[in-house]
Amino acid sequence: MAAQKIESVAKALTILMLFKMNKDEWGVSEIARELDMQKSTVFRLLATMQDYGFVRKGDNNTYRLGLRVLELGSIVANTFNFRDVTGIYLRRVSEQCGETVHLGILDDCEAMSIETVEAQNTLKSTIVVGKRTPLYCTSVGKAILAFLPEDERNAIIHKITFHKFTDNTITDANALIEELNVTRERGYALDNSEHELGVRCVAAPIWDHTGRVLASLSISGPSVRITEDRIPELSQLVLKATQEISRELGARRVIS
Repeated sequence: MAAQKIESVAKALTILMLFKMNKDEWGVSEIARELDMQKSTVFRLLATMQDYGFVRKGDNNTYRLGLRVLELGSIVANTFNFRDVTGIYLRRVSEQCGETVHLGILDDCEAMSIETVEAQNTLKSTIVVGKRTPLYCTSVGKAILAFLPEDERNAIIHKITFHKFTDNTITDANALIEELNVTRERGYALDNSEHELGVRCVAAPIWDHTGRVLASLSISGPSVRITEDRIPELSQLVLKATQEISRELGARRVIS
């Protein structure tokens, strides 16, 4: 964090970061309570952001993200070069396994989906681009977290607030570290209905030219189709794809 932080800008950005797919509408009082800010401060910041198109005010005096955010997001998407490399691999893996395949990146203490190819089956795992999920109970998150430098990984784990989504969810740091160590040893991560009941996922990391984990590629589907017997097959698919993507990105470090 920069030492010369401008508090008003930081507060405005913190407000913007409240808007998520499962909570896309906020009132002034709600924001003030959530962020422990004065209502007058929240009102002024929202009014300024509204003037610049970052939020829009609805008829019920609540606020949503404005079109300027979409515009900026499109710029990021269009200039995020490694997606040009990954698209063909996501489609190929999805065709090979018949399941949904998606690409995730680390965003603070969450994994964010930035590209997805859905399965053609009626019964399938649906993952929306922009969706954020916990690192500790998803394969896409664990595949990234496991291969970060140890000090960075531990700093993130220290900030995690664990929630129990299913009976299989990891709910403490020690258990997570053990799981991440296993993930590093085998080269891929698993989600055995840990985030969503009845969904099983397999993911492996993608490396950039500096040897740093950049993203992860995950196969996701109903556990009635992604049985434990299929894990060896699917893990080899994601490992092969992520190795090839990593090499195209100039990485020397790949997992075989």
